Amino acid sequence: MSAPRQAGRRYDARSRQSQATENRNRVLAVAGRLFVAQGYAATSIEQIAAEAGLSVRTVFAGFTSKINLLKQVFDIAVVGDSGDTPLHQRPAMRAVHDAHTAEEAYERLADTYVEVVERVYGIYAVVHGAADADPDIAELERRLDAQRLIGVGHLATTFARLLGVTDHAAIAYIRDTLWTLGSPLQYLLLVRQRGWTARQYRDWMVYALAAMIPPPGSAHPGTLETTGKS
Repeated sequence: MSAPRQAGRRYDARSRQSQATENRNRVLAVAGRLFVAQGYAATSIEQIAAEAGLSVRTVFAGFTSKINLLKQVFDIAVVGDSGDTPLHQRPAMRAVHDAHTAEEAYERLADTYVEVVERVYGIYAVVHGAADADPDIAELERRLDAQRLIGVGHLATTFARLLGVTDHAAIAYIRDTLWTLGSPLQYLLLVRQRGWTARQYRDWMVYALAAMIPPPGSAHPGTLETTGKS
């Protein structure tokens, strides 16, 4: 008699886990859509729960707070799914690190930037727009930018290797240049405000990378003493 009950419990556990995952994905999809359409302040947990067909308690149980929900919506937009693998370990970014020349890396990175930023720019604009009025959102934006800085640090190491750069200040310059060029705000300005196509943005990115990350021995701000934080 015990075996059927155990089998039933195993089945129920799987079913509950599947339902929890389905609920989580539904909440994230609804929240992302509402945040982008209405803004952070105008979107309530109650509205998200209602449109997701769940109780407010269920939403809070899964995400603990509205700002944490916003953060998870952003994280999923960056990588494109709910998996735990960070962006720098994803195949598209691995292809950048595996490039044989800096020129090849510029091309691959520009392709990846376009793919990522088209998913991210909307929710990043929500965070950026709410930061002035909400100290907690301002802190979230700071953490997201710091997180992105760590990611481009991996890229800077790769570019330094491809270019033969060993000077620490020059590598920090490459990192900060990548951090600036890769900001979703660049995409918002050029594509959403100035009406560029994604292809124009991608080609501009290749040009900007090649122009602003020069070969070893050339004079650039990375060779100078700077006041920026490492």
